[in-house]
Amino acid sequence: MSTKKELTGFATGWFVVAAADELPAGKVLPLRYFGRSLVAFRGESGAISILDAHCPHLGADLGIGGTVVGDSIRCPFHAWRFDGAGACVEIPYCSSGKIPGRAQIKPWPVRERNGLVFVWHDRDGREPTWEIPVIAEHGDPGWTAWSLSKMRIATAPCEIIENVADSGHFPAVHGTNLEQFDNEFVDHMAIQRSSGVAYPIGGGSDRFSLVATYYGPAYQITEMESFLPNKLVNAHTPIDEHSLDLRFGVMLKKVGSDEKMARYAAGYVQNLTVGFGQDVAIWENKVWRDRPTLCDGDGAIGALRRWYRQFYTSNEVRE
Repeated sequence: MSTKKELTGFATGWFVVAAADELPAGKVLPLRYFGRSLVAFRGESGAISILDAHCPHLGADLGIGGTVVGDSIRCPFHAWRFDGAGACVEIPYCSSGKIPGRAQIKPWPVRERNGLVFVWHDRDGREPTWEIPVIAEHGDPGWTAWSLSKMRIATAPCEIIENVADSGHFPAVHGTNLEQFDNEFVDHMAIQRSSGVAYPIGGGSDRFSLVATYYGPAYQITEMESFLPNKLVNAHTPIDEHSLDLRFGVMLKKVGSDEKMARYAAGYVQNLTVGFGQDVAIWENKVWRDRPTLCDGDGAIGALRRWYRQFYTSNEVRE
């Protein structure tokens, strides 16, 4: 609903565009992010590539009907074939065998890490300046795999990120009793430390202590001690300037059978879905205040906003 006046365009950083298991070998996945069409595919070697979707020849979308050949993708329209770096490597009916120099598609930096697929966005085409840290517990037999879900939300990324510092909304919106809450901002990381008591939708109470860290503008990992030790992921990726995909999920330390852990994980994801649903009802209907009226209990909202501005180029930040 709101018009974002201070920040325009899309932030620089790593963004989650898929779960790794959405891209088995030979799979082509059409994507729509950052106001443009992209295509992701996993080649026979196992490497994932992401390119702009439209063929430089006559404009077909490689994500719609394109096929994987080795570690390349073949256009469904005239069978031009492009490698993972976006270079055309075959035009089957070109009699001279000479591939035009302009037969190139923009490639995007990609990382497959922690069971997720990341793409690096930078409006000016700069290379990545930090990496996504490895979660040691991912793939550990003592922990479950991710249980993930996704919401499409009509809001802007700055609304999502504000939860890092907005301690006042937790009791008001989610009924959480916060006993401790503080923030730290270090380089590309925004850290929230909190503890208290949550009240799950199924009843009862859950005492928790957590450290939630954003690595860049859009990917947060939370390490939580509660009823079960767990790790939460919260990652948002803009579709355009008015909507985004929010991916979230949980990994749990195993304390029982696979069936028991699956039930626990499903319960956690359901709680997360309800919790984010409470936020969405506000995000989709609020207006944005560049200069909000704050009180002394509002915490580090100003510091968070100053930290967040680093991910936008100077001509995307309006004074």
